[in-house]
Amino acid sequence: MRKPQYAVLAAVVLACCYGMGSMTPGRADTPAVTSYGERSANAPKELDAFAFLIGKWEGTGKTKLADGKSAEFAVTWIGRYILDGTAIADEFHSAAPDGSPYLGISFRQYDRSRKAWIVEYLNVSNSFLRRQVNAASGSVSVHDNAVVVVSEARDTWSRETYRVESHDRFTYSIDLSNDGGHTWNVAQIEMTLSRKE
Repeated sequence: MRKPQYAVLAAVVLACCYGMGSMTPGRADTPAVTSYGERSANAPKELDAFAFLIGKWEGTGKTKLADGKSAEFAVTWIGRYILDGTAIADEFHSAAPDGSPYLGISFRQYDRSRKAWIVEYLNVSNSFLRRQVNAASGSVSVHDNAVVVVSEARDTWSRETYRVESHDRFTYSIDLSNDGGHTWNVAQIEMTLSRKE
């Protein structure tokens, strides 16, 4: 019965994302509330891999259903610098195949001391937190215009690919593996997004 704890965590995260964090002290000449935050000059250079997410994006996606059919959906994706500009939080707003609202938030940070990415996904709609990448498991790699995130869980691995086509357009896809990454069910979800802000 841990669901209420995650609901409280989600409420705190959303409050910070939507303005209650404005009470946090800062320099008097710097606004406490910004739309997308600001990257810190002290942020690790590795954070640039996900900097394309900063801003507001809209697009469409499709997902493969268990019956072999696919469902299409609209997507809004919003990225912000957080933790004094040293990390990125990006929100994924959409509708589930049954039409219910869906919200998920990824937290992305590079830990210089361990030379490792920390990527976690808060599924607000279903009240759980999933570790995707840390110093002991998973990976983030950059290849030309693509960023690939591999998450290694006991039962299912996932491989997310972000292809940055331009400043104003990127695509996303996720592949799943049930055998430790030996074979992949490709393009379980695919999305195309365009920058709105």
